[in-house]
Amino acid sequence: MPYQQPTLSDLKSQALNDIVSSNITKGLSLLPRSVLRTLAWCFSNLTWGNYDYLAYCYRQAVPFTATDENLDGWGAMRDILRKDATTASGQVQFTGCTPDVPLPSGTVIMRADGVDYATTADATADASGTLTVPVTCQSTGATGNCDAGVAFSLLTSVSGIPAQGSTPAGMTGSADQETDSEYRTRVLTAYASRAGGGRQSDYVEWAEDVAGVTRAWCNPLAFGPGTVTVYVMLDDAQEENGGYPQGTDGCATNETRYTVATGDQLAVANAIWTEQPVTALVAVCAPKPFPVDVIVANLSPNTATQIAAMKTALSDLYFRSGTPLGMTLEQSDIESALISTGASFTIASPSGPVSIPVGSLPSVGNLVATS
Repeated sequence: MPYQQPTLSDLKSQALNDIVSSNITKGLSLLPRSVLRTLAWCFSNLTWGNYDYLAYCYRQAVPFTATDENLDGWGAMRDILRKDATTASGQVQFTGCTPDVPLPSGTVIMRADGVDYATTADATADASGTLTVPVTCQSTGATGNCDAGVAFSLLTSVSGIPAQGSTPAGMTGSADQETDSEYRTRVLTAYASRAGGGRQSDYVEWAEDVAGVTRAWCNPLAFGPGTVTVYVMLDDAQEENGGYPQGTDGCATNETRYTVATGDQLAVANAIWTEQPVTALVAVCAPKPFPVDVIVANLSPNTATQIAAMKTALSDLYFRSGTPLGMTLEQSDIESALISTGASFTIASPSGPVSIPVGSLPSVGNLVATS
């Protein structure tokens, strides 16, 4: 039976009863503002504080319930560190500039909602008056990400450059610091796993240790004996790109037997390089989206809001069950996801299981609805 911590009311009642039963008051009840009643309440509060602190210590005693820096300590004992927040980067473009006008590195450019970015290299307007400059967000966290076309402005005016610009391709790459819940999952996995030197699950753990990586899968012997393919997704850092890594597939910088990766794939490959067995040829790849088209008939209500809710339900299904290691998506799974939206309908397509090939993840395709 679990231990029941006494409440503050329980402690107050116990203290008052102990005083009365000790016969200090000669059998009389305590007056509302008596010294003994006040002392009983004070000591009850102090005792309750001790109980509460002991309960806190109890929660920190195991990684299953530990929080904050205590959870960090449990993770560090298995060499699992909390992922720090990362910064977003991208490009800002100004049009209508004076040709050849320079914009120095370190110039602060502010997003329309007040988030500051700084240029990371010198840039010069071309002959058409267009100036494109790389920038990095001045603060960490997912707030640094934004869509293409978002407005930016120079914090300090520069002669020959319009005050207003925009980002042509959006800002990506930033993610919030790993939460206790997310971090605890990795810590518990590490404690549940035996020490390994290249098991399939080891590659998943090594990949998920990289900042920004939220999901990973390992496909052993993917392109021959001694080879390993690791697929990764960055659902937060690359949210603007559907969570898919931005870069080219390949191996770590120090790997000479295969093409070197770039971008997000290279960051993961280099991190795995320091952990993997020396003989393994490891390639890090981005899964390819595999759109699944769905046709529903007799939809009620047939509204834009309802269709949007159904797409969200499908997206959640694919996120939870999707794997690039090859899978079969059952029609019943799709139907169950759509039923959760509360609509009445009949599935016309797909009429049976959908096979998702190796290297691909199911994604929301066209959703056609008829009344």
